[in-house]
Amino acid sequence: MASATALKTPERPRARSLRGRLLGYLLLPLLLLMAAGAWLDHRTLVTPVYAAFDRALARSAGEIAMHVERLPDGRLDIHWPEPPRSYGLPGPPMRPPHFLTPPPHAYRHPRESFLFRVSGKDGATLAGTADLPTAQPGDAGPGFRNAKYRGLPVRVATLRITVGGESLLVSAAETMHWRDHVVRRLDTTLGFSDGLQLVLVLAIAMLGITVALRPLQRLRERIASQPPEALKPLPVESVPGEVQPLVASLNGLLVTVRESAQAQQHFLTNAAHQLRTPLTGLKAQLEVLERESAGGPLQERIAVLHGGIARLARTADQLLALARAEPSAQRPGDFAPLPLPGLVGAVVTTMLDRALARGVDLGADCRPAQAEGVYWLLHELLVNLVDNAIRHAPAGGQVTVRCGTETGVPFLEVEDDGPGIPPAERERVRERFYHGDGQGSGLGLAIVEEIARSHRARLLILDGAAGGARMRVAFPATG
Repeated sequence: MASATALKTPERPRARSLRGRLLGYLLLPLLLLMAAGAWLDHRTLVTPVYAAFDRALARSAGEIAMHVERLPDGRLDIHWPEPPRSYGLPGPPMRPPHFLTPPPHAYRHPRESFLFRVSGKDGATLAGTADLPTAQPGDAGPGFRNAKYRGLPVRVATLRITVGGESLLVSAAETMHWRDHVVRRLDTTLGFSDGLQLVLVLAIAMLGITVALRPLQRLRERIASQPPEALKPLPVESVPGEVQPLVASLNGLLVTVRESAQAQQHFLTNAAHQLRTPLTGLKAQLEVLERESAGGPLQERIAVLHGGIARLARTADQLLALARAEPSAQRPGDFAPLPLPGLVGAVVTTMLDRALARGVDLGADCRPAQAEGVYWLLHELLVNLVDNAIRHAPAGGQVTVRCGTETGVPFLEVEDDGPGIPPAERERVRERFYHGDGQGSGLGLAIVEEIARSHRARLLILDGAAGGARMRVAFPATG
């Protein structure tokens, strides 16, 4: 059979907090709204921004058209207010007027260029870039198109004019880098603004959720601070309406558990009381019979019966002590500061005759210490520990009862020089009715465990200095 330590408890998945759930439910819709808003903003901005660039491009074409004139010899020419010089992509040695040139501080892409072309009705280029694509002009205004010029995307505006009775096409083109850069900057600015608003909304939502969940936090603290023996119903007035049914159900469960624990205690108490009365009478009858048959053949059997009845009476007493040691049977008002040296002295005095009868040297080593507890329960705890030690100590052995404080922790300790308790048995000996050596009822350490638990203390089973067992009850640390 596999040992308990060999069995691995499967790890439970970590439950998401209510705050995390609420933030998660808020974050996804907000992200979707942000994405939809960014798309709508982009669609709303692109049209007017591109329209503004198109209007500027059309005005540039118009400005170029204003400089087309017919010379006295009948030829068409373009008269610039400044000497022509090359600009932009390779083309004829001409450039647009200065009013078409972006300001020096403006964003300039290395491949950003402005191009133009003036062509006749037969398609011949009169001025500008000969291979520049043209757009189909409208009846009352310029026409626009997106085209490719030497591998670069360009926007072309074409205007139809008449000079000296001849129809001409004036085209102005610019690469798309500048207008795309403007749109990207607007998208970035709006995206940053939307993201900042999302962060602020989430921060405000987290603050609101934290404030809204404070009643649940107070409820958790109230439950955590309630002693296990209280099992008091929780107040429902101060919790939110959505949680009130849960608290009401929890209160019903607490009442059920308290009634069940009380019923169990009453049963054990009544059973122990009912057992003690006939056992006392039976013990008295056996004592009479023992005196009447002194020296007779039944003397040995009567002694065996007498010992069995004594053990049964001890078991009944322990059952009664176990029922009264349940944490749910205690009230906070029962606990009071107790000096541990006085408790040790009282128990040693009580158990001295039993130790002498067994030939065991019972002594005490007390240092000043104090613990919060119920006197008669701690007395029962120490009596069970000392009784256990005396029963397992060899004839002529020693049992020492100690008390003191170690690193701020008050403790009671009983040490014997008996066979000790193997490490594999140290958890099982705490169970009720378990006795690995066949002695006693198996309730002594179970009672100690229950009393220690009701005092929020720990029962530690350690090795003794002489090879026996050392039982220590460590109480909560004092301030």
